[in-house]
Amino acid sequence: SFGTKTLDKAPEMSESTRIREGYFTEFAERVQALDSKVPIQLSGGFRSRTGMADAVDSGVCQLIGLGRTAVLNPDIPKAILLNPSVPDTAAFAPSHVVRGQWFANMIPVKVVGSGLAIQFFYYNMRRLGNGLKSSPDASIPFVIFQSILETFRSGFSQTAESLLQSFPTSRRAKSD
Repeated sequence: SFGTKTLDKAPEMSESTRIREGYFTEFAERVQALDSKVPIQLSGGFRSRTGMADAVDSGVCQLIGLGRTAVLNPDIPKAILLNPSVPDTAAFAPSHVVRGQWFANMIPVKVVGSGLAIQFFYYNMRRLGNGLKSSPDASIPFVIFQSILETFRSGFSQTAESLLQSFPTSRRAKSD
């Protein structure tokens, strides 16, 4: 339940539209048939308030996960999707095209190459976790470079700390 921020009944959507918006709706329906007491969260592909409300109203799930959309715009549920002053036709979570896909396409191993785009979202999750705003304009090459730089910086910091702790200065201070 959304408490005081309840949504009115979503307009009717055709079955094909509902399935097209929520990638895993069919799977969630099969899980729901198991009659479990555990609430089901459905994520993947949701863009419109009406598509999300339809999934919840149909009983196929109890929660909607926004994932990547919320990483890039953490305020979107409050500002748009749950805001009754925003009409249904304007209440949607826009998709985002990650810049620098050409870099991922250059990687000959497709498993690695296709996994580079997700690094963009991991990078933005780390930014949010550090109290910073998301950077939707960051590109895959920039994110990879930042990741490599951070790995070196972290490794250097740990190595320097280990070296400093190995010096006998703390023993001299105790014997004085």
